[in-house]
Formats: sequence, structure tokens, C-alpha cells
Amino acid sequence: MEIPKAIIFDVDGTLSPEISWTALTRDLGASVEDHTAIYHQYKEGQINYTGSKRQLIDLWQATGNANKNYFLTLFESWPLIPEAPSIVENLAEKYSICLITGSMDLYAQTVAQKLHVTDYYANTTLHWGETGSLLNMDYELNQAKRKLEQFLSYCSLHSIKPEECIVVGDSENDITLFEASGRGVAIGSEIPESLRKVSWQTIQTLDELPALVNS
Repeated sequence: MEIPKAIIFDVDGTLSPEISWTALTRDLGASVEDHTAIYHQYKEGQINYTGSKRQLIDLWQATGNANKNYFLTLFESWPLIPEAPSIVENLAEKYSICLITGSMDLYAQTVAQKLHVTDYYANTTLHWGETGSLLNMDYELNQAKRKLEQFLSYCSLHSIKPEECIVVGDSENDITLFEASGRGVAIGSEIPESLRKVSWQTIQTLDELPALVNS
């Protein structure tokens, strides 16, 4: 087995206790039920890509809070898992660190800054107007496919083989990364069976990771 050179972290549910999409909708003051309904209608083909984006943006804009400064204030206020900063800092002394999240670019950037991580990738790009209002976003429904593309791009950029990476994640959109690296660490007390099947190791909490990585 290759000696690990990099640790790849998911964010939501791995480094952060919340799911950023629904947390954002809640903290903007909009209906999480309506948000979830839009997502499922898009996923099931009842509305198209353009329509789903428009409905979600309209839902957020109706709160009067859909602007970059408000988003950033929320993202900066959200806590990480308490042990995350020290664990990432300690691992960064020995390994390259990268974040790959199914969330939004501004949130990924905020988490990366909190953790002093240079390399990060997000599934969704938010587009802002001149006054900071949210205008649009680019989103990939197949997050697993997008994450794999980003993972391979990161590996190529740093001349690291996928097998030289340990990937830490908690959801089905991490399956492709687990398969590509062969060293996926599934985290949590309710790991999806599909992710567990392709996992190299499983842990319940983040503080179990350093001993596993360094063993």
C-alpha cells in the first residue's frame, strides 16, 4: 500500500456538524421544507435544472437576506466540530490537506480559511451582483461525479496518486473518492451502507482519525 501523502476531507457532517444547504435556508429565514421539496422535485425530474435554481434563489431572495455579506456572516458564525481545527493543524504538519465539499464555494472558502487550508473545492459556484445580491448559481446534481473530477484534478496538480490519499467523508457522494483512493475513512454513527461497503476504515468521531492515519 502506498505511503499516504494527503488527507482529503469532506466538510458537511465531517468537519462541520450541520448540512450547509439546509442550515443556510433556515438561517436566512426561509422554509427548509420548501427547499427540500424543490431538491426532490429536481432530483426526480419533475422540474428542470434552471427551474430548480430559480425556485431556490427566489425562496432565499424572499427573505431579503440573499446577499454576499449576509451569507458570509452566517458561514463565519457556524461552528466546526470542536476538535477539527487542532486535528487538521496537526495532520498538516505531515500531510497535504484538501477540502472537497458538495456545498457552496463561499462556504468552502470560509471553512478553508478557518482551518488554514489552501486547497479546497466546492460543488456550487454562487454568482453575485455589483451590490452583492445573489443572482445565480452553478450546481451539479451528481455531486459524486463532480467530487471525483475535483479529486483527480487536485492529485494531478500536486503530482500525487489517488492511492496516496486518505479520504474522510460521511455520505454517498464520497463513494467515488473512496473507490479511487482505496483508503476511504467513513465517519459517523449512521454511515450509509453503500459508503461502508467501499470504506477502508470506519470511525465514529474525528478524534479517532490521527491514530488511524499515523498507524
